[in-house]
Amino acid sequence: MAQAAQTSALDLNTSQIRVEHDRKRRQFVIRLNGSHDRAVLLYEYVGKKTVDLQHTEVPDAYRGRGIAKHLAKAAMDFVVEENLKAHLTCWYIQKRLAVFLLSRNHGGISNMASLGRRRGVPVSRERGVMAATDCYIVHEIYNGENAQDQFEYELEQALEAQYKYIVIEPTRIGDETARWIAVGNCLHKTAVLSGAACLLTPLSLPIEYSRYVALPAGALSVACSALYGISWQFDPCCKYQVEYDSQKLSRLPLHTLTSSSPVVLVRRDDIHRKRLHNTIALAALAYCAKKIYELYAL
Repeated sequence: MAQAAQTSALDLNTSQIRVEHDRKRRQFVIRLNGSHDRAVLLYEYVGKKTVDLQHTEVPDAYRGRGIAKHLAKAAMDFVVEENLKAHLTCWYIQKRLAVFLLSRNHGGISNMASLGRRRGVPVSRERGVMAATDCYIVHEIYNGENAQDQFEYELEQALEAQYKYIVIEPTRIGDETARWIAVGNCLHKTAVLSGAACLLTPLSLPIEYSRYVALPAGALSVACSALYGISWQFDPCCKYQVEYDSQKLSRLPLHTLTSSSPVVLVRRDDIHRKRLHNTIALAALAYCAKKIYELYAL
């Protein structure tokens, strides 16, 4: 933008607060008392696409009136709209970050969806593109001491909101989530395959040998099914899988990300697979109980 300063109007009660973005001096300013006093938020570029939100200062006479939160909101909106990453040196912005994320969650899809519209990214279903309310993006737009906790909080909110797609840009939390989903998938597959082995082994091996395979396999199936039911099925992640289909991924606004390898989750109800492995595990349990009874009670 050619102009050095950019302004946006924000309301506080009945008075009007005006936040000025002075790009030349790298600061956000609110002029108070007819420009005699100023509240400022300072930032610096510490990389090509990274800014350090350094310090927020409000004159003593104006503190406690919610002025600083408008500076913080303007700064975070700037980071989002310019597709930047932010390092949060300023303690006040670290504190306000959770409120900023929560306001994004309750405002429908994240600010990135509306940003996509302004950039000409279609978000309707007319041409096979995901609707805005179908997709939530956890953006890696900030870093710092509490960044990981904030990413986890934002992901939890998205999972509880039950979005069709959730895109996770931060590498660490994305990898952890993908591994946790893989653990659930492993428990499910192990319960099914070992249970099937328990039930089918007696049909393919002599009776005197089949129990050496069927009983351990049945015990493993029951253990995996129980572990899934106790520790995994109540986790919101159990309703999601990692999406690898390039055709479906092409419908998502991934071009707004700075990461080249985000983790994309797609919501898939696990009720059918729970019924499958529970049924097989129960059948394996019944078979094992019968064989143990025959071995030791008769």
